Amino acid sequence: MTDFDAHDLTRGLNGLLGFRLVEWREGFARVTVDLDERHKNRQGGLHGGVTAALVDAATGYCGIYEPDPEKRRGNVTVSLNVNFVSRPKGASLTCTAEVLRAGRRIYFASALVHDDTGNLIASAEAVYAYVDRDHGARSTGGQAPRRPVPERLPRTGR
Repeated sequence: MTDFDAHDLTRGLNGLLGFRLVEWREGFARVTVDLDERHKNRQGGLHGGVTAALVDAATGYCGIYEPDPEKRRGNVTVSLNVNFVSRPKGASLTCTAEVLRAGRRIYFASALVHDDTGNLIASAEAVYAYVDRDHGARSTGGQAPRRPVPERLPRTGR
C-alpha cells in the first residue's frame, strides 16, 4: 500500500452520497459508504442506484491513479454492468475495483461490493474512455466533448 490518505469524495453525486476513497494505487481503488436514510429506495431497502454509483466511483478511480493531480487523466464511463447478488445486512458498503486491462484510449475494470459483515452485494464490470482533462469534463461545464451525431437516413416502407 502507498502513503495514500483516505478522503471524502466531496464533488457531485459522490459527495451527496457520502462516498469515501479509502485506498488508491496503480490499477486499484477501494471506496466505502456508510448507509443511512438517503440511500434507501421506496421499499426501505438499499437503492440499486447507490450500489451502481459506488461501483462507478471505484472503477472510475482505479484506472486513473496518479499521485500528482495535475498529471491525472480524466475518464468517462462507456459501459457499466452491475449484477446485484444480495441485500446488505450491514451498515456500510465497500467497493473494491481493479483494472483488468488498459490501453491508450480505454480501460476495462471489475469490481466487487461487500457490506461490513462480509456479505457479497454485487459484482460488476466497467469500461472507461480516457479524456483530456483540458478539453474534457472540466472545461465544458461538466460534460465531455461530443462528436456530431450523423443524420439518420429516412426509413423506407415496411
